[in-house]
Amino acid sequence: MLSAASRTSDNFDNGPWVPLRSTPGFYAFACSAGWLGDHSIVFPAPIDVPPPRLSRKRRLVYAAILYLGFLGLLAAVEVGTRLTMPHISSLSLFVVTTQQKAQVANEKQSGIFEGDPLLLWRLKPNLDRAVWDFTVLSTNAKHLRSEHVGETIGPKQPGTTRIVCLGDSVTFGFRVPVVWPDKPTEYDPSWLPFPMLLEKELCAANPADPANPYRKIEVVTMAVPGYTSHQGLAWLRRDIDELQPDLLIASFGWNDASFSDVPDREAIRTNWYAVTLRRLIDSSQAFAHAVHRLRAREAKAQQRNETAPRNVRPAARVSQQEYLNNMIAIEDLARQRGASVIVIAAPYRDNDPNVPEADLMLQYRVALGTTMRQRGIPFVEIRELTPEAYPSNEGWFGERIHPNHMGHRLIASELLKLISARRMLGDLKVQELVP
Repeated sequence: MLSAASRTSDNFDNGPWVPLRSTPGFYAFACSAGWLGDHSIVFPAPIDVPPPRLSRKRRLVYAAILYLGFLGLLAAVEVGTRLTMPHISSLSLFVVTTQQKAQVANEKQSGIFEGDPLLLWRLKPNLDRAVWDFTVLSTNAKHLRSEHVGETIGPKQPGTTRIVCLGDSVTFGFRVPVVWPDKPTEYDPSWLPFPMLLEKELCAANPADPANPYRKIEVVTMAVPGYTSHQGLAWLRRDIDELQPDLLIASFGWNDASFSDVPDREAIRTNWYAVTLRRLIDSSQAFAHAVHRLRAREAKAQQRNETAPRNVRPAARVSQQEYLNNMIAIEDLARQRGASVIVIAAPYRDNDPNVPEADLMLQYRVALGTTMRQRGIPFVEIRELTPEAYPSNEGWFGERIHPNHMGHRLIASELLKLISARRMLGDLKVQELVP
């Protein structure tokens, strides 16, 4: 039996004491055997010893190993996907509505287009006299229609005057020049879209000056078939600081008023999350295949769950108010960057009652003209390119929507008159162009 002295801390060297009553194992057994009587026994309390900490350098090494291992796994999956599975075009995943697929993403139309994470589609770069839908065209390295294949448009050089023509298939020059697929080299090279005509005429009126060798005139065709003002605004926001235009000429309308199952504000979201997701699809075949498979499953599940076909009512891709807001935003953005602005009314040959968009086109054009005039912006509305001149205007059009090469010459002529009258390019000479 232990004395009181045996419970003092003087008899132990390992720290504070804990009564054995607090340890139910051995103490319970000893009490039941009568070994301890009325006395208690204490043991040293266990001391928590923290585990040794890894040095900062070693933690970084371990994190790097995990990170590199994860990247290696992703790379292996990507390489395996590219080697063993068919290529999926990002264009086919970006363009989802029936109407847009028919315009740019089916087998017949997709030859000159590729996916764009911001705008859904764009022209392929460095095309050299490609033939698409009776149109012969070339593009530069910046995905823009140009006579200079492979050319890169960089920041504007000192002394350069730069005009940017922002628009859709009209500004692009659909079927200008027109060419037959079986005779791709038989066309008149003088038949040019109005942006190229502007550059040709302005350069001819202002030849190279040995006293000012850096002076240059550039007209950029910033236009893609199928684009709306929604896409044009997003595109201009992204590239205007690089292009630095002195004059912006903008024209949208037909695609905005055309019908679609899903409006552009939903089908072409331009927020950072949607654009980042499309960038992943565009850069990774593994991710593209995963998205393709997920959409296929969702489509099958939707078909199984639908007892009756959905009644989808197509509406304008861009509402009239959104159209006006976009055009105002385009104008504001250009003027904030110090550029002058001209807005062109969308050409349209006739008001065919069998085309439901025809009435919308008229409403959009009238509303745009009113808005631009109220804001003091030059608005070019050429009567020969409106339904008011029908049927005598048929010679200016290739079909209902798009002017032919003569119509483009008429547009260039009217623009040059306006530029000259308002001295929108400073001291540059502007000669008259006979349509």
